Amino acid sequence: MKKAVLLLFSLFLTLHLAIGQEAISQNSLFAVGHLNSEWSYRAETHVIREDFFKQARQLILRPAITYNLTDKIDLSGGISYLYNASYENGPSNTNEEFNSWEQLGYTHELGQLKFSHWLRIEQRHREMGYSQRLRYRINISAPINVLKLPNLRLVGFNEHFVHLKNFSLAGTDQNWTFFGVQFPINEHLLFRSGYRYAQVHQQTESFHLNTLHSWLIVRVL
Repeated sequence: MKKAVLLLFSLFLTLHLAIGQEAISQNSLFAVGHLNSEWSYRAETHVIREDFFKQARQLILRPAITYNLTDKIDLSGGISYLYNASYENGPSNTNEEFNSWEQLGYTHELGQLKFSHWLRIEQRHREMGYSQRLRYRINISAPINVLKLPNLRLVGFNEHFVHLKNFSLAGTDQNWTFFGVQFPINEHLLFRSGYRYAQVHQQTESFHLNTLHSWLIVRVL
């Protein structure tokens, strides 16, 4: 555990020095549990701050429920509430989004590597109107044997966001790439943290975001 904490501290220090005040922090709390052998639930809370913790940027609340078709395939659905703040025109420049979504997930292993994929479609209700978006993510994790810590894993993912119009692809919205580490604190708590690079495409411009993202996952049942 001490080696894991030291590794995380070194990772944060390196990333902070590398990207400085441009960093966005995202801290996520997941509460997960099983209702029975087939059904499970997840409640997500995400707090995003920019200028390295100085300004609130976004709050996301996302409850979901999952049905396991097999030990490798699952179906999920849920809703999301997003409160967005922008400081370009002052702190009062805010907006909200409500969306519902459906998701197909698949997991598999290759040796010591663990893979999971999910494909999600969102129905987004924003102040600017209704729209749809497709999201695909591939996750990968691997043990870090060099530190002789069997529960410490290297984790990463790539997620691609695509606009939909009448269920047809209508251009890229965002692309995220994340890498970090993950380890269990105890049988009920799992901690994950690392760096996420995002490319964001808007109608008039494209830009990138550097994010330090940490999760605390609480197994309730």
